[in-house]
Amino acid sequence: MAMSSDERLGDGKLDLVPMIDCIMLLLLFFILTMRFHRDELGISSLLPTERGPAAVASVVTPPQIIAICIVPAGMERGLQPSDYLQQLRQERGTDGRISTAWLRIGIRPPLAIDLRTLDVRDPRSAGVVTQVHAYVAAALADFENAAPADRRHQSPVMISCFSELPWKVSLLAYDAVRAFEASRMPPLDPALGLVDVDKAREVDFAPPRVRDYTSHEEGQELYEIVGMR
Repeated sequence: MAMSSDERLGDGKLDLVPMIDCIMLLLLFFILTMRFHRDELGISSLLPTERGPAAVASVVTPPQIIAICIVPAGMERGLQPSDYLQQLRQERGTDGRISTAWLRIGIRPPLAIDLRTLDVRDPRSAGVVTQVHAYVAAALADFENAAPADRRHQSPVMISCFSELPWKVSLLAYDAVRAFEASRMPPLDPALGLVDVDKAREVDFAPPRVRDYTSHEEGQELYEIVGMR
């Protein structure tokens, strides 16, 4: 049987739930309505900047990200998403597939890759792999920072590949970056030539896009990838 408030007081029991609710409402009220005066905001200008959190924040700069962009051949910079979409439809063959891709790093001229040769059974595949490795190595050498001895402090690499292209192109670029890092690191085993990849620079793939979000999603994706520096 439920007890009334008078009976609880008679037994020496207090209901603290209403008081807790009032305290919480008061806290929310003061937190949401509190405003600093101009004098209080001016205190930060009087604090020293050569030490403390402000000094640490002033010297922290975001790392330069090296973008490896892989798009269908012929996608030049400076166009609009609708132009890229129209050009993509023209680049597709009779089977609806893209035959040639461009690999570009920074402002370097793109490297054309024949996607039909990316097959272990194709005798031309070894030559294509050699060309991609040489192109990536030359581009990364231009971005090389000679100051840090630790390879993990080198500029990270982000590989952005158009979603309609096969993943083997992205993996080919990834292998080229890892091969360049291996050439700059001492091997763990000189006989096998193995290196510690955990001590190499960071290499990531751009997250995949949500397909069929809009009717011009492919053109927008190309616009964003081609515009990377």
